[in-house]
Amino acid sequence: MKTEAGNIKFALGIAFFPVLLMNGLYYMMPFDAVNVYEYLGGNELMSYQLLNIFTGGAVLPLIALLAGYMLNHYRDYGIPNLAKILLSVLAIGVLQAIFIFAFDFLAGLALMALAGVLFLKTKWYIPLISAVVLSGFHMIVNVLPSFFESIGSPRDKVYSAVQTVNEYTSIYTSSDYFAMISQNIEIFSHNITGGMYASVFTVLPWILLGIALGKLNIARLLRMNHILAVALFITLAGGGLALKMIQVVMVGTYSGTLIAENFGGPVLALGYFILLVFAWDVIPGRAGDLFIPLGESSLTMYILSNIILIFVFYGVGFRAYGEVSIATMAGLMLVLYIVLLITAILLKKFKISGIESLFTNNSDKLEKK
Repeated sequence: MKTEAGNIKFALGIAFFPVLLMNGLYYMMPFDAVNVYEYLGGNELMSYQLLNIFTGGAVLPLIALLAGYMLNHYRDYGIPNLAKILLSVLAIGVLQAIFIFAFDFLAGLALMALAGVLFLKTKWYIPLISAVVLSGFHMIVNVLPSFFESIGSPRDKVYSAVQTVNEYTSIYTSSDYFAMISQNIEIFSHNITGGMYASVFTVLPWILLGIALGKLNIARLLRMNHILAVALFITLAGGGLALKMIQVVMVGTYSGTLIAENFGGPVLALGYFILLVFAWDVIPGRAGDLFIPLGESSLTMYILSNIILIFVFYGVGFRAYGEVSIATMAGLMLVLYIVLLITAILLKKFKISGIESLFTNNSDKLEKK
């Protein structure tokens, strides 16, 4: 029997792959400090553009939507219990950012989800209106002024931060693990206030929208009207991809990136969310069940993936940082995804618990709802 809990785990299992692709860009090169249109060229640039069209600016909103949808499903677990879980995830995210991956999104996501739990006992329109207000404020105050300021001006060109690129490359390709930790701390702590401010407008609205869609029982609506589901997906995904193409046309510009990341990416993420919710209803049961173990143990597998990736890309391991192509990175992420998928299935088969078991001891009754 297909359940909402199964739908959430299926969606998390599928969404794990684009998360790997998003993180892979930061693992393979100083992505945070370069203009890829300068850094890459030829077929390599084409590979990046293809990857970026389908994932850039869309992965984090998609995960935030799923987080909000999941929070709403487990609302009867109690706000105090959910807050304890999220505080634990926040701590794990901070530790990961310091000791493994400085660009990890987990801490910011957990922090915004803590704000989201305050909306779990409200009517559906409260989180929906709040999401629209936060997102609209962000567009009006932060995005559009910067867009009109930059377009057509000399400052519209994005330049690589050469000193930062050299610093990242020298540290992450060395075997000095303590230097890497020091660099991770510097990156993580560099602009905590600014990062939190940005998350309020780029992550929290999508968590709130996920909560609202859960309250509206979007899965039931799509189940009752398959034509509506397909139409919504085509409209949202098509619109998002069209907006993402602006970044390709406006090569290497700040204004093009603003439009693609802040308009195209979130719209595309909403299209992906509709697809994942709808797919669970129409996909054969056994096919969908393959992804459930990965969704159930997604936190454990995510931590494991980061541990594996630092040994693949950084100097403490095989030192692939700055040495592999986009296509090779994507291939590695696919192989890693399959390995993690099989690992999750085996863990479930042999009843080996992951970190998630610390949070789900009292949630069996909720799973039956």
